[in-house]
Amino acid sequence: MGNVRLILILFFCGLLQACGGLKLIDVSKSSTALQLTTAQQQTIPLKLKLIRDIVEDYDFEKKQLEADYQVFRAGITQRQYGRYEDGFMDTRTRRDLYEFREEARKFIRQRDIYLDEIKDIIQEISAELTPDQRLKLADMKLPKLEVPLMLQRDPYSELRYIPNHPLGGANIF
Repeated sequence: MGNVRLILILFFCGLLQACGGLKLIDVSKSSTALQLTTAQQQTIPLKLKLIRDIVEDYDFEKKQLEADYQVFRAGITQRQYGRYEDGFMDTRTRRDLYEFREEARKFIRQRDIYLDEIKDIIQEISAELTPDQRLKLADMKLPKLEVPLMLQRDPYSELRYIPNHPLGGANIF
């Protein structure tokens, strides 16, 4: 009896998460959910497709940056095992690091441009909608252009450093 109850609870939790809301970039479902008039059907689905294209472009660039990061990391780990280097950064590694940093900065700037474009398109869409349709638009999930993990700040970085302490630490003697 307890196992059946547990299975039912897990099934309903999975069902609730799967039906987590309507995404704005799903053009056909969002168009029907907004109950667009014939005049609105001429312009709004095109703008929704434009948002979807922006999100797809961002995802492609994100995957490309992640692949470049993997190549960069592989190059660093291979060079660390050089015979005479002892882990020092040589000029090639430094140059690769600067190139990757510049590529990451360009990626973040492009992400900001994409976010501004999406915001402008959503404002154009909401200007064409009725107040009831605006409420439905507000309930839809807006696309999130998430920053890759490698570019995010480590939230635990302050906890990783433990300063020297009289009761223990690096310099206790």
